[in-house]
Amino acid sequence: MSRRPASVSVSASEETSAVSRPVLQPTLLDAPTVPPRRCGLDEVGRGALAGPLVAAAVILPDDIADRLGALSRFLRDSKTVPRARREDLARAIRAHALALEVVSIPVDDINRHGIGWANREAFHRLIATLDADEYIVDGRVRPPAPPDRIARVRCLVKADALIPAVAAASLVAKVYRDTMMAALHGSYPAYGWNTNAGYGAAAHLAALRVVGACPEHRAVFVATALNGGQRARKVSKASKHDVEPQRLLE
Repeated sequence: MSRRPASVSVSASEETSAVSRPVLQPTLLDAPTVPPRRCGLDEVGRGALAGPLVAAAVILPDDIADRLGALSRFLRDSKTVPRARREDLARAIRAHALALEVVSIPVDDINRHGIGWANREAFHRLIATLDADEYIVDGRVRPPAPPDRIARVRCLVKADALIPAVAAASLVAKVYRDTMMAALHGSYPAYGWNTNAGYGAAAHLAALRVVGACPEHRAVFVATALNGGQRARKVSKASKHDVEPQRLLE
């Protein structure tokens, strides 16, 4: 014969308390938060007369300033950083970055499609390669991106001076391209690319007038520079974003 379990008496107040007592859960403010992955993008070499366009994308840890130590004060627009410090920073950024990618668009493609296309193509490749919560591009024109990421792309003028990840991308791209141009200098020493990185320095322009252009030169940009910096409308049907005469002598 089975025995019934002994009944337990529960008072009305205890029953009400058991029902109404809330289950304690951590609040949203107390829950751990994951910092957003902010990807900085920048390009180097857009206004050069020779050599590739190089763009980089970098995602940095939140404590990058602590990791860089004394070098952190140079984490800014690469054009304002001494060459030796740029190289030191590029190595440190590569060591500490959460993610980093570099894209190079060769001269043949620039001559075929224009510098504006090259710039857009470089950024598109980088955004497609790196997954991030936000992409910040230096400048005013939003580059193309995969449909699922375009809403996360933000343009900011002077971003390389304001956003550490963009400054890092600028530095990495600058050192990468300068190294490429120094190597090309060995094949084409007349133009002084080891010092001017393919930009329109006086010695570079003088060499162009004496020995002419080589396969690593950008046809439209050279024609523009040798015609006194005026836009070479007859040479190219490039859009207004494809050639920036004011940057030719950068």
